[in-house]
Amino acid sequence: MSVPRRVELHGTAGAVSRTLEENAAVSQWVASHAYSPTQLLNFTTSDNVKLDFSMIKPIPFDPTRKYPVIFAVYGGPGSQGVYNQFGNSTQNQWLAQQGYIIINVNNRGTNNYGSAFMKVVYKNLGKYESHDFAETAKYLATLPYVDPKRIGIMGTSYGGYSTVFTMEMYPEIFTAGVANSAVADWSLYDTIYTERYMGLLGDNKAGYTTSSAIANAGKLQGHLMVIHSMLDDNVHPQNTMQLLTAFTTAGKDVDLRIYPPGHHGAAYDMQSFKLVTKNTLDYLAKYLQPSGGIP
Repeated sequence: MSVPRRVELHGTAGAVSRTLEENAAVSQWVASHAYSPTQLLNFTTSDNVKLDFSMIKPIPFDPTRKYPVIFAVYGGPGSQGVYNQFGNSTQNQWLAQQGYIIINVNNRGTNNYGSAFMKVVYKNLGKYESHDFAETAKYLATLPYVDPKRIGIMGTSYGGYSTVFTMEMYPEIFTAGVANSAVADWSLYDTIYTERYMGLLGDNKAGYTTSSAIANAGKLQGHLMVIHSMLDDNVHPQNTMQLLTAFTTAGKDVDLRIYPPGHHGAAYDMQSFKLVTKNTLDYLAKYLQPSGGIP
C-alpha cells in the first residue's frame, strides 16, 4: 500500500506543500519479478560533447558474456528519449529477457541541454543525430560485455529516418535495422516542420541533399527492413516508394512490409500491431542472434 508523505518545496515564492507517494507496491512488484532497471550513463564524444544515454541490460546479466545491442531511438529536434524515471516499457523488458542490451540516447538536437546543443542540427538534420548514435555505439564497443558486431537500430517516424540515415552514414557499425514510417527526404515532408529546421529548399539545397536517405541510399550495407502504410498522412508513403527505388537503383536489397489500411506507425488494430511488432523483433533477432536468458 502506498503511504502519502508531506514535503515542503522551497523556492523564491516561499514554501509550497505537496503530497508525494512512496509507492511500496511497485517496489514489491519489482523485487518479486524479473525486471531490468534503466541505467543512466554518459560519455564524451570524439568531438568533445558529453552525451547522456540509457541502458537496460539483459535478464539475467552475465558480465563475462558479450551481448547484442538494440538502439531504440527517435532523435528528432526538441525531443528527448532519456529521463531519470522508472522504466515502464514492456517491450524493452521483453527484449532484455531475450538477451539484448537496449540503448537510447539524448543526441544533439534534443532539448534541455541548452540552445547550442539543440540548434546545431539546423539546416543539417541527420548529421549530428547519426554521429551521436555512432559515437555511442563506439563507446559501447569498449565495454567487455558488448558485441560490436551485433548492433542494431530501430525507430518510427523521425526514428525511422534516424534508423535509415544512421545505417547509411555508419554502415561499418550497424548490422541491422527496422525503420517504420520513415521520412526518406525532407523535401517530401510537411513544410511547416521541415522549413523550421531545414530552411527553404532553394536556400539550402546542399543541406537537403546531404540529409537525404534517398541521396545516400548507395551507402547502405547492413540488413534493413522498411515498414509503412498506404494511408499514412503524416509521412506520406511516397517517402518509402522513392527510397525503395533509390535502393534498387543502387543495387541494395532491403526487406519491406506494407500494411495498406494503417496510418502513421503502420498498425491499424490490435492484430496488426502484434504483427508489426513480431516482424520487427523477428527481423532483428535473425541478424543480431540473441541468446536469451528467460525461457
